[in-house]
Amino acid sequence: PKVTNAQTNNFTISANVDNTDWLQHIFNVPLNIERPINFAASMNDAQKTLNITLKAPSFSYDGHRIEGGEMTVSTLNDTLKLAAQATNVAENGKKTWCKVQATAADNKISSTISFDNLRKPLLKGELKWQTTFFKNDEGEATAQATFQQSDITVGNAIWQVKPSQVTYSKNRVLFNKFAIARGKQLIAIDGAATNNAHDSLMVELKDVDVSYMLNLVNFHAVEFGGRATGTAIVKTLFNNPNAYANLRVNDFTFEEGDMGTLVAGVKYNNEKGNVEIDAIASDGLNARTFINGYVSPKHNNIDLAIKANNTNIAFMETFCKSFMHGVKAYANGEVRLSGPLSYINLTGQLVANGSFTMTPLNTVYTLTNDTVHFVPNRIDLNACRFTDRNGNVGTLSGEIRHDHLTDLSYNLSVKANNLLAYDTKTFGENTFYGTVYATGTCNIRGRSGEVNIDIDATPNRNSVLVYNAASPQTINNNSFIHWGADALLTAEEQKAQEPETEDQAHNDNQTADIPTDLHLNFLVNCTPDATIRLIMDKQSGDYISLNGYGVLRATYYNKGAFDMFGNFAIDHGVYKLTIQNVIKKDFTFEQGSTIAFNGDPYAARLNMKAIYTANSVSLSDLNLGKSFSNNTIRVNCLMNITGTPAAPKVSFDLDLPTVNSNAKQMIYSLINGEEEMNQQVLYLLAVGRFYTQGRNNADLGNSSTQSTTSLAMQSLLSSTLSQQLNNVLGTVVNNTNWNFGANIATGDDGWGNAEYEGLLSGRLLNNRLLINGQFGYRDNVNTTKSFIGDFDIRYLLFPSGNMAIKMYNQTNDRYFTRNSLNTQGIGLILKKDFNGWKDLFGITSRKKKKTKAAKKK
Repeated sequence: PKVTNAQTNNFTISANVDNTDWLQHIFNVPLNIERPINFAASMNDAQKTLNITLKAPSFSYDGHRIEGGEMTVSTLNDTLKLAAQATNVAENGKKTWCKVQATAADNKISSTISFDNLRKPLLKGELKWQTTFFKNDEGEATAQATFQQSDITVGNAIWQVKPSQVTYSKNRVLFNKFAIARGKQLIAIDGAATNNAHDSLMVELKDVDVSYMLNLVNFHAVEFGGRATGTAIVKTLFNNPNAYANLRVNDFTFEEGDMGTLVAGVKYNNEKGNVEIDAIASDGLNARTFINGYVSPKHNNIDLAIKANNTNIAFMETFCKSFMHGVKAYANGEVRLSGPLSYINLTGQLVANGSFTMTPLNTVYTLTNDTVHFVPNRIDLNACRFTDRNGNVGTLSGEIRHDHLTDLSYNLSVKANNLLAYDTKTFGENTFYGTVYATGTCNIRGRSGEVNIDIDATPNRNSVLVYNAASPQTINNNSFIHWGADALLTAEEQKAQEPETEDQAHNDNQTADIPTDLHLNFLVNCTPDATIRLIMDKQSGDYISLNGYGVLRATYYNKGAFDMFGNFAIDHGVYKLTIQNVIKKDFTFEQGSTIAFNGDPYAARLNMKAIYTANSVSLSDLNLGKSFSNNTIRVNCLMNITGTPAAPKVSFDLDLPTVNSNAKQMIYSLINGEEEMNQQVLYLLAVGRFYTQGRNNADLGNSSTQSTTSLAMQSLLSSTLSQQLNNVLGTVVNNTNWNFGANIATGDDGWGNAEYEGLLSGRLLNNRLLINGQFGYRDNVNTTKSFIGDFDIRYLLFPSGNMAIKMYNQTNDRYFTRNSLNTQGIGLILKKDFNGWKDLFGITSRKKKKTKAAKKK
């Protein structure tokens, strides 16, 4: 019967759900809530309104975790409105936010979807469209979506969704100018996807960034890049799909390595569910890479055969980037990229030619026909031969391990023969730089973010290592030597006078960001072929240059300390010293000087003696009497360095090699104590004359004082001229084996009896032949001849210098008158270090003999 008294339905519902186990048990709904779900709904039949509110702060559905879930549904005047948002949380913690807004009325739905992946590379934007529902001419239900222009941000690029239409009915999808574009890049879809083989859907690509597209589909098993242009045709999409494409990818890259231009034919094999690829990458006239195989989305695996013909293998840098860069190499051979998409492997063999740079060493090496073997989860290198920039040879062996092209680690061994093993030109963020040629072994181990290098080597000729002892918190701040007018300043006084440098301020305010942990372990067998140079003062150019023997063990951590152990015996060296920022003198280190390292280099024990020779020093300034007033002598200014580099102790002394013991005693008796000795040495270095201790006494008279001052000024001028000549010669003759210099010395009459000398010293025959000479002219009426020709030649019979032959010639009347004008000589020099008489004569105790005999057995 007809109802005539219908009642209106007005109700309100609210609920809090804090347990959903019953849904799983009864209805098998995989819903699990972590926080209570709030639900509220109301309905008014008279006003025809419906309002629903749902809040789900945190829950998971079928293993997918969702946070911040909210939904509201409302009706007004026959219009339904929906707003919903939620954030998906992946297993790795990455979040993606999404919001849907929709309005439905009169068979039309207006929709907007907003999304944001909340991380880099950014994927953010919104899509707007309106869907109209109707029946087509065949009476089938049809939905037609009309897209409005929208923006999508991918990385740093903004893509525009162009206005278009997509119409769907049963087994039929029509695309009418659907396009996404950014500048010249374009992805366009047009045509029909049906079961009719005569209908086709065409996808057009123009200059599309491949890496953007792979980011969209989250494909990162291997990295590809480039700009893709081409077309793809899809037929019978809903029944036995058939698809093929022809693509051209400019600037194609594989694992960030350039591969040239890729031309590919791609076909979908419906029976196997594979995307089959037949491609050629061309990089220049003779470089070809042939790629043939498939990628299977259905079975989630890949199998690509790659044939290399002069193929650029810069992609190897990805595997070795923690210790290698600048790979410029080409290969021939065949490899295979295969396996599940999450567990890809590379197998095969390549023969490589080219160059690469070792990052920690800054050295460029060249490969020639070296074979690289690829096996599952490993890359093998077997005695690969390489050369440095000078053609010196080394071999590389070892393996690079990976976990399906991820989580790389390596264990490599290098054998070197006079190989360029280290080559940096500036300090950068380190306290040392240099060029080292070495013979020995080097083991390199590590993984991403960590490099361990163990070096056991003997440095060869032309090796120079420069250590910045003048950097902040090193020797310069600890005042190695400070010259004063009357005495040496203390370290604290000097530090108080020095302003902070820009480098110090920069280092105090900034900490370098070094992502990789670098550990260097050195075992160095030092020989005189290698030079260690310590920068003492960057502004004045002062430095210590040392060559010697010793076995040194050192450890370096780029985020920690630098430690050194061992004893270094100096064979020869020089200290380029500047006095009062004006006068430059070269002190030569004597053989037998030592440095003992026991950890911190600034705590090393110093036992060093250096000599500066002042030629033609007049004795008249010492007022020894008339018999000495016309004599000039050679004076060795001795610098004794003890203590540690952090707290050195420097003392000075004098040696008079050309005078007899009586004259030495007379001269030494005039120097009272350490202060006067320092004063005499400073005066000899600065002026080239002895300092007259009684110059301020009243009995000397004004004329004598003026004469002494005049001679000092003339001597200072001559010393300055000598220094400038030496600077010019040092610039012109830039040879470490030969040193040339000049000396102009005034006598007790000033320029009236000056001496003009040319100085030379050299090392020949692998440092076995040592030459020192002085040749010049003197203007002195009291001398028998004006020519100066002093020299000595020493030949080391053994490289250690324990036995040597010496020949010399010396002009007698330059110093003290003798019957002959010159003295020549030849002799044999024997040297032996010993700890006792038995050690000196080679006497071995019976116990040691028995021990040696037992070891031989």
